[in-house]
Amino acid sequence: MIRKALLAFALLSAPLALSGCGFTPVYAQKGLPGELANIDVITTDSRTGYFLRKNLVSGFNTLEGQKRYRLSVKLDEKRYDIGIGVNDIAVRSEISTTVEYSLIETATRKVLTKGTFVDTTTYDANGQSPYAGVAAQKDGQQRAATAISERIRSELVLFFHDKTATPAR
Repeated sequence: MIRKALLAFALLSAPLALSGCGFTPVYAQKGLPGELANIDVITTDSRTGYFLRKNLVSGFNTLEGQKRYRLSVKLDEKRYDIGIGVNDIAVRSEISTTVEYSLIETATRKVLTKGTFVDTTTYDANGQSPYAGVAAQKDGQQRAATAISERIRSELVLFFHDKTATPAR
């Protein structure tokens, strides 16, 4: 009985203890998450670009209305056959995506930060069925978009954190 009371007390007092140390929920619309929510995302018009935009907008928890920032992402996607079967049909493929992004302040059109990187994703290219090959390629593009969106989001989080961090005295 005492154990249950102590557990209940600990659970109820945890939010108070965390608020004293400066803890802020990730989805609170102040500070860093608020900055991310004010980003309009523009991507290359492709299947991977569509998945990337969807992931970024979801990850930023984007608000409706006028945005303070515009994130422009350009994708240059190349597909290579990297595994050839005994019948000379590709059994494994690779998507190599060169990503260039720029975060622009919409009011001043000033580029705040930009970056370039390459993402590589592989997938099975089953040569037996055309539908299976298309489905595998789509899955590869979705996985590439997820990896790219996570990297861009991480880099923007670091940018905004460094921008709002106060220098040590």
